Amino acid sequence: MKYRAPLYPLALSLVTALLAATGVAGQALTERTPNLAGPWVGSPWHLHFQFAHRFQTVGDDTDVSDIFGEAEIRNYPTFDLALGLPANLMTGVRYSSRSLVSFNQPNEWQPYLKWAPIRGGGQEAGVSVMTAWNAANKSFDAEVSGQLNFGPTFAIASVRGFTDLYGGLADSGEGKALGLAGGAGLRVNRYVTIAGDVSGVLTGGERDGRRPKAGWSGGVHIGIPYTPHTFSIMATNVTSGTLQGASGVIADFPNRVYWGFELTVPFSGFARWGQILDPDERADEENATALASGEAVIEIEISVLSFGRDRIEIPVGSVVRWVNRDPVAHTSTSDTGEWRSAAIGPGETFTRRFTEVGEFPYHCLPHPFMTQVIVVTGR
Repeated sequence: MKYRAPLYPLALSLVTALLAATGVAGQALTERTPNLAGPWVGSPWHLHFQFAHRFQTVGDDTDVSDIFGEAEIRNYPTFDLALGLPANLMTGVRYSSRSLVSFNQPNEWQPYLKWAPIRGGGQEAGVSVMTAWNAANKSFDAEVSGQLNFGPTFAIASVRGFTDLYGGLADSGEGKALGLAGGAGLRVNRYVTIAGDVSGVLTGGERDGRRPKAGWSGGVHIGIPYTPHTFSIMATNVTSGTLQGASGVIADFPNRVYWGFELTVPFSGFARWGQILDPDERADEENATALASGEAVIEIEISVLSFGRDRIEIPVGSVVRWVNRDPVAHTSTSDTGEWRSAAIGPGETFTRRFTEVGEFPYHCLPHPFMTQVIVVTGR
């Protein structure tokens, strides 16, 4: 019995790169909406960097194609650097420059801690709790987020709370606020997702008796083939990617449309190469034993930087063999430390027997966006 990834020729894969949704898990833009991160957290000791730029044209001459004109392009960047921790925790900091959510400080710093009791990213559902500090507004912020995946579609919902929304811009006593946000996406195919979201403030944050305007965004998210990176082209009416910035527009501020882009740059972890070059000897012994037994083997072909389908089911006691059909090395590494292979070079294999019933998520160390869940059932 074989589970095969689609064997696209390399040339065809590159030509159709912009036409193909990524089925990979992780903090890929193809698994979220422009202004909602959802419940995903990174793997332990893996770094993740994301940066977004939103743009506005100002001045008397808005024809920016004329480099001698008087138009000015203002950009509103948000940077997010996060580190995955054990126990489904992640810590990080978001920085937004030219912030329009505070008169106290033009630069927003938002350090945060996120915990996912039900970890998102490629699974059917996920839930997370995030606490943060908005340094510009001196506000403790929090978000409870959930995500459901239905085949090629997904939905994200968040509840947000703030001790001082917009830091002094609101009427006296209205700094404490509660907000809601929701979004959805459609994975068109392997590399492309279309997604959007809306957000609003239910209570608090009022200015001159008026509630903040709703925030929104929409974008086309693209997985870049043969890399863990994703790219997005988007439109939105908010300029900041912090919890406060993505929750809406201050009542008396213009409700503009900003065009922009976002790029994700995940790193595989500090200990990645050491783990690849130092194979698990127990796994090697098990590999040899399984091959010598002459039993039927369930084969998973690694092709086009994918393990194939997101989940497979096998009976308990089955032997699984990974075969690398790619021109680069991969690994089979358990998310929970059950096993880890050495580097599986092009044409090489790795074999393991599954003797316990349960769900066993795993990934590739050099390419952590490559994931799969093996579901072991009773005979």
